[in-house]
Amino acid sequence: EAMFDVVGIRNHKEEEDDAFLNTKLAELDQELHKISGSNKGAYDAACKTNPAYVQGRKFRLAFLRSRHFDAKKAAGVIINHFHLKQEVFAGYPLEFLAREMKFTDLSPDAREFVEAGYAQLLPSKDAAGRFVFFFASGLKKYKTVESLLQAFWYLMTCKSRNEEIQQCGHVAVVYTLGQTDRLEVGIGLYNMIVCAAGIEVSALHWCDATWGMRFFVAAQKLLMDNFTRFRLQEHSGTREDINFALQTYGINTDDSPMKSDNTLDTTFHKKWLEAQKQYEENNFSQAILVPRRFDVLFGKSKQCTQHPGTMRCQLLAEINLEKYDKQGKTERNRIAEKIVHTIHESGGRFLKKDGNSATGAWEEVDFASARSKVTHFFRGLRERKQKIEKQPNMSTPKRGFDNGDENAALSTSTESLTTNTFDTSLISKRMRSPGTDSISESWEE
Repeated sequence: EAMFDVVGIRNHKEEEDDAFLNTKLAELDQELHKISGSNKGAYDAACKTNPAYVQGRKFRLAFLRSRHFDAKKAAGVIINHFHLKQEVFAGYPLEFLAREMKFTDLSPDAREFVEAGYAQLLPSKDAAGRFVFFFASGLKKYKTVESLLQAFWYLMTCKSRNEEIQQCGHVAVVYTLGQTDRLEVGIGLYNMIVCAAGIEVSALHWCDATWGMRFFVAAQKLLMDNFTRFRLQEHSGTREDINFALQTYGINTDDSPMKSDNTLDTTFHKKWLEAQKQYEENNFSQAILVPRRFDVLFGKSKQCTQHPGTMRCQLLAEINLEKYDKQGKTERNRIAEKIVHTIHESGGRFLKKDGNSATGAWEEVDFASARSKVTHFFRGLRERKQKIEKQPNMSTPKRGFDNGDENAALSTSTESLTTNTFDTSLISKRMRSPGTDSISESWEE
């Protein structure tokens, strides 16, 4: 089961209807009442200070989802959460313990660590659709362990706000760069997240350029619990070796912030952090920074047109183009609406940029705009088809050339290659099997 988590095979998502969620929340409440001991003091104090937050549905669901709705495990993690929060932020007022954390709550040293991007989410997900968290532990000599723990607590809080991470877990990639003292701290941070966070680390990839680190990691594994040990994968060797190893686990190393000179690219991280600050200022209204696999993106950039969800929607339109062109306006709208429903049923959304260049966030459009996007795909496919049909057939060139005819032939051939439009119907013919002409088929497969 652990190895399935590491490679992203196991599907964690549960059918979350209201009856199921209410039952699990009631079970969690019972398990919390059963727990006693000194560690529960912080939890009880938080309940008295702000019961609306501590007993809130949103807060508790994060822990239930991360523990696959095992109420007993989730209850234990909630108790640990408040106990550890009280220790990490010793000296903070009691009201801080019983509310959601903000960036402004951090100490100056912790803020500096977060802003530097030594720990950040990648702009793309892995092949299983999970977020990837990157930590360059060997680059930053933090001033105090306390500031490092506070910074990671904030990052952990930001991740736990995301329902996708709650439901599917996320992957961590750590670069130690030969710093063995950082390895011990890193494993401690990982254990903190495992024991006290409303998120699950499905896999931990430990990367280092020195082969000698493998022996140190092997020794550390002996001290780990089974949950951690089987999810830790170590990778050593050259940068190419490490990147290849990560790619075999479905991680897109092209989006790694680690540069060849061991400095960091913080372009996406700055936008992500700005989005978190705005989220905290705007009464915790979540922004969309990393689209899902089946999301359809508005825009003409390569990121938008080559996103898997956009290409999938275009393929659905292509399959139904012939039927669409034979119908009147009313029936055409129904076909477009059916494609929109297909996207939504598979967990996809129709997204456009929210206009804030500082965050680069996306926002979901309404149903009418989504239907308009699908009809736009139909128009584009029809125009492409008509353009191809108007093009004359290419004649077979002669084998010999006379007095400069060779240059003319090469010029004509080059012009034909550059003006011909790629016929995407070849894609659908290869992907289509008997009985898949209807868009009601399951396209997740």
